[in-house]
Amino acid sequence: MSWLRALVFPARPRTLAGRRGLKISLRAVHALCAGVLVGGLLLAVEAERIGPWIVGTAISGLAILFLDLHESGAFLVQTRGLVVMGKIALLAALPLLGASRPLLLTVALLISVVSSHAPSSVRYFLVIGRRSISGSRSKG
Repeated sequence: MSWLRALVFPARPRTLAGRRGLKISLRAVHALCAGVLVGGLLLAVEAERIGPWIVGTAISGLAILFLDLHESGAFLVQTRGLVVMGKIALLAALPLLGASRPLLLTVALLISVVSSHAPSSVRYFLVIGRRSISGSRSKG
């Protein structure tokens, strides 16, 4: 099992040439798609018109998640990773939430903005495994 631990939690976070630029670009696309999606829901735009924005939000969000996980699984036990997992859980529950969907997506968007701009000491804080996991620190 030590090989699995080393794969998920490498001793030093993995690098990727161009990660910062790619992540910044993906975050910009993600913010645009999520903003249009939430606005469309708040303004009761027809589902067909906001469908592409749902897809764009999901694809860009997953791409960012995979970049973070490639660096290290430590992302999942840092504050920023736990916030992302909470957002994913909320999104998975959306079909069950009925009329409160626009409000909950607005709250998720606000939480995302606040957590993304929190001090790095908060974002990169290892909630679990502080003594045994080397946390990821990529910027972007």
